[in-house]
Amino acid sequence: MEDNNAGSSTLEGVLNNSNDKRRLNIWAFLCLFSALALTSHETDDQNEGKSENIWILTCTAVSLSVSALSCLAYVGNSGLSSLFVGTIIEGIMSLILVGLWAGALPIIMDPANGLAQMYVGKSEGDSADYQATISNANLYFTSWGSGVCSLIVLSMYVKERLGGTGGMGMGYTSKWYLLMLASVIVVIESMRFKNQVCEIPNGTEDVTCGRNLYGLSTGIVGLVVSFLISLFSSLGRDSALITTVAGFVMAVLYTLCAGLLTFDNGPATYVGNHYFSAWAGFFISFAVFGSVLKEFLGVGASQAGAASGESAEPEIEMDGI
Repeated sequence: MEDNNAGSSTLEGVLNNSNDKRRLNIWAFLCLFSALALTSHETDDQNEGKSENIWILTCTAVSLSVSALSCLAYVGNSGLSSLFVGTIIEGIMSLILVGLWAGALPIIMDPANGLAQMYVGKSEGDSADYQATISNANLYFTSWGSGVCSLIVLSMYVKERLGGTGGMGMGYTSKWYLLMLASVIVVIESMRFKNQVCEIPNGTEDVTCGRNLYGLSTGIVGLVVSFLISLFSSLGRDSALITTVAGFVMAVLYTLCAGLLTFDNGPATYVGNHYFSAWAGFFISFAVFGSVLKEFLGVGASQAGAASGESAEPEIEMDGI
């Protein structure tokens, strides 16, 4: 009995150390991305000291400071480590950073501000055919990197603190969350294109606005479906059939979405948030559908059962000894 308790304690310690190392890596990446985002913003010629730019400066500076202190807490064995690592303070700091980047990213990515993206005219016909494209690649990618890293840190902290098990889709919940994120971006960019381009005279062609409207509809459906599936999956109340059908529907919708938005007269033929989010929804939806379909059909279950049976045999023999 004592040996079992000792083994359990050792395993728990190993898992905790592994989680700490993974979180340290994410904190380090967040520190790096924040430093690069701060440098990119401050050296940009579009930085004119407006209130939006001051907010971006504050966000990147706070993110850099907090992530640097977090790395020190993980590396050192001081009082800072015991005060921060795995405590409520780390959770609060990661939540604050997620909130900061959730407020900063829409400002950075708004083409009207001309920071990470800007509008350019695509044709010389009757309509200007404006589209958003990346204008500051360093600020664009490092800002997204910082936002994603802060979200990963928070999710890892919550998972460690709360734990829990789910149903069939628990192993794929992260994919549903990614699909939800892609859908949110599709909705934001489609609404922005509708209000900033389609509403102005000769801003773009009618067919482009029609395709943008389909992208908006797909993003809304993807947001609702992925939120519900991921929620029920986390609670262990998901259905294999419903999850499979939902994955198929989203794969079909995002196939049409990526085609209509990024080809020919689509509103996202230039590389930017709209372009990336449409294709992200396409690939993630197919990854989700393929995973849940294999689980629903039981593909690979026999191999898993055989492997578990083989691993169980030595334990029986040891017990017999």
